[in-house]
Amino acid sequence: MRVILDQGPGGARVLALGTFDGVHLGHQALLKAGKEYARTHGIQLRVCSFDRHPLEVLRPEMAPAQLTTAAEKERLMASFGVDELQLLHFTREMADMPPEDFLKMLRESVDLKAVVAGWNYTFGKGGKGNADMLRQDGAKRGYDVIIVPPVKTAEGEVISSTLIRENLKQGHIAEAEKLTGHPLERNAAG
Repeated sequence: MRVILDQGPGGARVLALGTFDGVHLGHQALLKAGKEYARTHGIQLRVCSFDRHPLEVLRPEMAPAQLTTAAEKERLMASFGVDELQLLHFTREMADMPPEDFLKMLRESVDLKAVVAGWNYTFGKGGKGNADMLRQDGAKRGYDVIIVPPVKTAEGEVISSTLIRENLKQGHIAEAEKLTGHPLERNAAG
């Protein structure tokens, strides 16, 4: 797997969008959907994420401890068949980018064939970009959009990085690892 800092080489790609902190079962569903599309169409899967949690820039006092280190995230992405991991440098300027400009940046970075995102993925200034905007842009610009629904626990809770952090905070390490589907490093949030 190749790691790309900021912008990388283009070509036909499926872009999977998200923060992917913890690379939990919900993220894995998204990666599987992206990999399936990429395999079916004979193209590469690129995960497009950020080099830090956006809250580290927007509200540092509220930034959560990361569940996975950069190295662990890279290893996990490779294990799920990701071809490229693109880490955009998250800055105040990027945070202030209108969602339409963020989409334009993505479209111009590759020959965009599809975007895969979670049901609650937001982007652009104020998080105003969402699944509906992705669908509209895809229909207008000619790329497929796959929105992955939430993955839930047996009890009906949506699996999220926040839920995993809460389990770790309460000392429920086995439950947290069940939600990630893999062991967490000892320095994971908690």
